[in-house]
Amino acid sequence: MTLEAVPSPLPPATAATVTELAHAAAQSDGVNPLSERTLLHLDGEHPDDVHVLAYEGDPGTIEVSGLQSARNLAGYAALAPDGSAELFVAPTHRRQGFGTALLRMLLDHGGPRTRVWAHGRLPGSDELAQRLGLEVTRELYFLRRTRADLPDPVWPDGITVRTFVPGQDDAAWLDLNAQAFADHPEQGSWTAKDLAERLHQPWFDPEGFFLAVDSTGTLAGFHWTKIEDGVGEVYVVGVSPTHQGLGLGKALTLQGLHHLQTTRSLDTIVLYVDGTNTPARNLYTHLGFKTATLDVQYAPTTPPTATPA
Repeated sequence: MTLEAVPSPLPPATAATVTELAHAAAQSDGVNPLSERTLLHLDGEHPDDVHVLAYEGDPGTIEVSGLQSARNLAGYAALAPDGSAELFVAPTHRRQGFGTALLRMLLDHGGPRTRVWAHGRLPGSDELAQRLGLEVTRELYFLRRTRADLPDPVWPDGITVRTFVPGQDDAAWLDLNAQAFADHPEQGSWTAKDLAERLHQPWFDPEGFFLAVDSTGTLAGFHWTKIEDGVGEVYVVGVSPTHQGLGLGKALTLQGLHHLQTTRSLDTIVLYVDGTNTPARNLYTHLGFKTATLDVQYAPTTPPTATPA
């Protein structure tokens, strides 16, 4: 076994192999082992990211192109600047110590601020976390809804709805997103680069990106939907702090659901919601969403504070 920590970006051949192995793990486990952010950052210029590669034997040989091969790659881990991390081991290389080795290296690089996601909380995740002194600190629910009747959205007074215009609404949307998710560890920190990366993805459709505008022309909220592999997603819903408590979040949610189910004729819609966001979870349950899987985030156990004698 060989482990190496490398800076961003990964060589194209290595990034392609990581993506291929992640797809194989998803087929085997029924859940994606890597988040959208990690997949987007595999071969992008993100100098503060750390990639950890686990090989069976020595790292791959140098190809004619001058790029390193990753034919014997057995596992992968990613560490973001904020300490959030992910890892997975190829199905054919599990129970051989690769997961423990990857997690140890993540902790060596990230230290006590490391926060490791386990998508789907698969068998063995808790065992591995406990072995290395980690505990669950956060839960993220993955919900699914199948086709059913939907009520119509009811809009607060003075609110109109239109779709996102790339190049025109970028800055205003980023400002709104930062306000709406000021306390969210990932969403609220999006930059213009983060937005641009997603606007250039094959799945991006401005007709499914809804903006709520108040009577002054200010963005009040949004619902960004996503469609991939025939499945719709409530990608992200946000409301300005000054427009909360008016029912705008529910109206925006319904606007996007109608778009996905009726306009796009999709039978399945999914979403992620933080375990601490009780109002949103209650709304989604009321609208027919049910828990499909649960993601958990582990962090190093905080040592007990010594009591002075």
